[in-house]
Amino acid sequence: MIGRAFPKTDTGLRAVPAKIEIRRRVLEAITPARAMVFDAFAGTGQMWAEVWQHAAGYVGCDERWHKDARCCFVADNRRVLRCLNLQPFTIFDLDAYGSPWEQALILAARRRLAPRERLGLVLTEGTWTKTRMGNGWPGALRQAVGIAPHVAAVQHGLTQTMHDDLIHRAVRAIARQMQGQLVRQWRAIGMTGTRMRYLGLILEGIKRPGAALDAGGSFQLDRAGDQPPQKPSPWTHHGPRNQRQARP
Repeated sequence: MIGRAFPKTDTGLRAVPAKIEIRRRVLEAITPARAMVFDAFAGTGQMWAEVWQHAAGYVGCDERWHKDARCCFVADNRRVLRCLNLQPFTIFDLDAYGSPWEQALILAARRRLAPRERLGLVLTEGTWTKTRMGNGWPGALRQAVGIAPHVAAVQHGLTQTMHDDLIHRAVRAIARQMQGQLVRQWRAIGMTGTRMRYLGLILEGIKRPGAALDAGGSFQLDRAGDQPPQKPSPWTHHGPRNQRQARP
């Protein structure tokens, strides 16, 4: 783990303190003065009231209109992410209850990191219930990791270790597409059966295109013992290189 793992937390109301703390740490890492936030699942504005209002700029998005002081799009966030200029934003909050990977793939396709530029990415990842039951993996998660569509999911579902490995691979792949690497991470895990993952990530632009990305053991860790496990993945697949993928 690059950074700090928070104690496990329940989803719902009891998850709110962990979600707030993760966002505060991301905001602190980017610094409020240069933080321009795009909140793709803005909702009623709780995270804005607790954290994002302290950023230099904020734009939210939600499919429902909320009467408050925020600047928000009332639309499907995928459409907004596809047409909005994303370069000015330095923090993206993808607080999806289910899968945030479709939005993350759009972001990765349209936002490039300059050398040494830092960007904050907050994810709420809720695909554990689906993957552990062997009911298939979300298409966008498959695409992020590089698993071909024709490859069947694990018959009896994934273990927690395998699911976390899948998420880590997806995060690294998205960072690479943005010409960056993962340098810090904070995480909390829900204690209920859904096992929601709450992630706060700091990505940094690489010095030059084609440089080695996210090499193991190349980062300063906040605590001893937080380094990701060095064991090989319990499952590996290399799909065909010419496999067609969905348009971001």
